[in-house]
Amino acid sequence: MNTGDTHYIKRMNRRIIIENVIKHVSLSRSELSRITGLNKATISSQVGELMEEGHIVERETGASVTRGRKPIMIEINERAGFTIGIDIDEQVTNILCCDLKGQLIHRQSVALDTHYFDEMTESLLHILKEDILPAVSLLQEIPLVGIGVGIHGIVNNDHQIVFTPKQEWADEDIKSRLEQEMNVPVFIDNSANLSVFAEQVYYEQVSDLFCLTLHSGIGLGIIKDFDIYRGFQGFAGEIGHMIVEPNGLPCPCGNHGCWELYASNKALLKNLHQDAAQLSTESMAALFHKEVQGSVLDNYLDYLALGLNNVINIFNPERIVINSALFSARPELLAALTSRFQSKFNNYDELKISRLNEDACAYGAAALAFKGFFDITIVDHSKRHSEKMNVDLV
Repeated sequence: MNTGDTHYIKRMNRRIIIENVIKHVSLSRSELSRITGLNKATISSQVGELMEEGHIVERETGASVTRGRKPIMIEINERAGFTIGIDIDEQVTNILCCDLKGQLIHRQSVALDTHYFDEMTESLLHILKEDILPAVSLLQEIPLVGIGVGIHGIVNNDHQIVFTPKQEWADEDIKSRLEQEMNVPVFIDNSANLSVFAEQVYYEQVSDLFCLTLHSGIGLGIIKDFDIYRGFQGFAGEIGHMIVEPNGLPCPCGNHGCWELYASNKALLKNLHQDAAQLSTESMAALFHKEVQGSVLDNYLDYLALGLNNVINIFNPERIVINSALFSARPELLAALTSRFQSKFNNYDELKISRLNEDACAYGAAALAFKGFFDITIVDHSKRHSEKMNVDLV
């Protein structure tokens, strides 16, 4: 076996070990060997290296199977670093900080003037340096290891912004600027891609997952075989610009009658003569309960079902998650939506409402940076997140 093969195998073994420690939260070396199929010598060597790097720690928390000493459990060291996830939307920029166990340690929402790219970037850098980093350091002294950024528009496979319909950014590079100033790797992706990634990381560990985001526009995040599907050059999922009304309302993308002009939250609020920028999450939920009734509701659901019917018939997804403030506020509307699916070709396993809501994109961005830091393929925080939710409910 040559040196290249040895290094490759070692790297693959390291990846397998890290992925399983993340997935199972806490486990012994013998359990890790049994789960991964790697021999105990390989486990011992790799875990030793990861401990020297500070990425894994030992904790004597396991249950003893004999009268002897409790087994030593290994876990990801949450204090080894943190990642920042940023969701840059038209009105509000949502910033979340997560430790290396995927746990939220800090959050901040800010209103940036996003229509001028250079000024927005400078403002964002100022907030990161003057607000976010000091706030996290007050909580715990851990280093920043990566940043993920969600863009509501087209992002190519090189992490470059191709076009955003709302702000009309074109051919912009925020990745290089952030990396230069923050001195950490930066990952840029479409907001819908990051939303579906977050759903999979925290809740939906299935290989075929779709996430429909209904906020300032409509996006479709697609996961196929546990990987984000981006299409030929990263343009996949711009489903909000599917035409549902020929010669309909004009869209900044250049077309007329795009789906998001009729079935996004922004379109619904426009019909109610409301400005999303002036509404808190609570006031928007109250508005959706009080005002979204009768013909306004029926018309909205008709357009939403029309587009979603096309998505289902084209892709035949296993599971679809709807990320929408309206459906979070009124989950009973899911039945009203599915009742509008009349085609015998509609075939999917489950349609459900997101539990991450407006935080999904930022969580996905933080998780993407986490994935890059550890150089792993699959991130699975679902067990830890489920355990935390169960504790919170007690």
